[in-house]
Amino acid sequence: MSGLIVPSLTEPGTQDQAHTEGLFDINLAFPLADRRWSDFFTSNRCHIASTADLDMLTDALRHQRAAFSYLPSANFFFLRADTGWRGLASARSARSGMPSQNSVMVVKTSNPATRWQDLRGARLGYINTYCTTSYFAPSILIAREGLPLTSFFKAGPVPAWQGQIDAVVDGSIDVTMVYEDVWLARADNAMRTKIIARVDGLPTPAFIVRSDIGPFASKLKDALLTSPPPTGSGLLYAGFADYQDARMQHFFDELATIPALAQANSQHGAQRNPELV
Repeated sequence: MSGLIVPSLTEPGTQDQAHTEGLFDINLAFPLADRRWSDFFTSNRCHIASTADLDMLTDALRHQRAAFSYLPSANFFFLRADTGWRGLASARSARSGMPSQNSVMVVKTSNPATRWQDLRGARLGYINTYCTTSYFAPSILIAREGLPLTSFFKAGPVPAWQGQIDAVVDGSIDVTMVYEDVWLARADNAMRTKIIARVDGLPTPAFIVRSDIGPFASKLKDALLTSPPPTGSGLLYAGFADYQDARMQHFFDELATIPALAQANSQHGAQRNPELV
């Protein structure tokens, strides 16, 4: 295995059948360089590609161009109608050890806002339009009051994780929603920014597998559930638990209440994530 790569994806049915293809979201920082995982994927003849292009990732999975994937919960939402995929495992928060995550809305400490309703027209930064904590968390939050995200905020992408918080501090944006573990990882974040809203109990990233890949699915699940969590500072997720179906379904139900998202899925077969206007 050659680490984090983005190979060209072949058409369905033209892959080298001697290899099992995996496709990962690079922002989730799966420890591919860890010897245990490199040995596991090598011994099972797996070819791993990692990408930040989550439209490409979703389309590739829809066309069966991979056998398994480590991806944000929202990507699985766009595949939910395809019975060829099933959940295998859910990541654990590095801080709590639980297979759930919280998202906090932060602004600079000097910002007079005390709730998200005070921020109409503010510049909101997110990682990408599939991100559970930075894009769908604020979308869900304001959809609960019948509002679409981009009619309330001026939304656009910023660097991931600590980069989101730094963008608030340096004034590039006014507000972001960020994975709470990231905000808690540095003590100065609480001195430079303040939390004014939150969405708790969101699903963590999931491993999903194609229903037809056979015994390898059991091997992969066993490796995920029994692998000792990585150690060190700055971890996003550490270890895996059984796939959290109920939590994921609740998240899917919340996404389905967002009018633009529901309409786009109905009209376009959930092929891509629309901007939530």
